[in-house]
Amino acid sequence: MVAISSFSFGQKVVVDEGLESLGDGYNNAIRVFVPHTSEKALTKKWNEFLKKNHAKVKSGKSNTITGLYTVINGIGPDSMTVYSKITEFQNGFQLAAVFQRGNDYISSTRTPKEASMIQGLLKQWGTEISKEALLEKIEDAEDVLKGQNKDKRNLENNSKSLAESNESMKKQILENEKKIEENTKKLSALQTEIETQTNLIDGIKAKQLELQ
Repeated sequence: MVAISSFSFGQKVVVDEGLESLGDGYNNAIRVFVPHTSEKALTKKWNEFLKKNHAKVKSGKSNTITGLYTVINGIGPDSMTVYSKITEFQNGFQLAAVFQRGNDYISSTRTPKEASMIQGLLKQWGTEISKEALLEKIEDAEDVLKGQNKDKRNLENNSKSLAESNESMKKQILENEKKIEENTKKLSALQTEIETQTNLIDGIKAKQLELQ
């Protein structure tokens, strides 16, 4: 049996062995902890793994998956029945699989060579899934960052446009104030002329009355 302390789990792919209620009662299972991924993704990848190794896949209750007539490349020509289940574990998910060949179950104590090979396969399999999940997270985060940078540019451009508009308005205000001042002077002069013209008209009208 491979003893793995709980502190070894977390952000790494870890493979160990332990008794699991799979198959006919409790049997030795090879387990792989895969961080960062989802249950859906792990289930899909596991089904693909079994089918790739010639298994007829059947799904059962409580996330159990059975691979009948499984022939794993490199393990030997004899078919196996693989009983497995996927459960949530710490910051990821754990696949536990019992590999039954005939009336025996593969384990480090009884079939060390086969067990070691399966552990290596599952370690590589889990690592690829974890890396793929992290890559997707990076791509999602980069998409968010891309959107944030776009929003930042839009805000900066909008602020620049408003600042330019304010500057333009300041110039316009100064021009308007200068124009108002000029108009005020012209109005004052015009008012004087109006008063002079009004007095002239009044004078003419007075002379007209004198002629009557």
